[in-house]
Amino acid sequence: MLLRWLIRSLCKTPAELRVVLAGVRAYRAYRNYRAHLEYRPGVDGERNEARRFDRRISRSVRLSLLTGLLVVQADSPQVFATGWLALPLAAMVAMARLAGALR
Repeated sequence: MLLRWLIRSLCKTPAELRVVLAGVRAYRAYRNYRAHLEYRPGVDGERNEARRFDRRISRSVRLSLLTGLLVVQADSPQVFATGWLALPLAAMVAMARLAGALR
């Protein structure tokens, strides 16, 4: 439900949604592909391959944020779920500390 709301609020057009979902799919495919290969740094001409997202994602803060959240959700849903609980809690503790309630 939360992800659906985030997607609807951050993607303004269906084209943006297609770009984000294609980026997440490509990232997952690349990650699975690299997991099956033996990784030896520097073998390919002293340059390591890096996964790059579409320019439209890189240029837009909204699409970058959404892509990052979807990648974290796809990689480890536990971290994603814990983040939604821990971030507001940390903000409340920080505000209480600034207000002087916690010393």
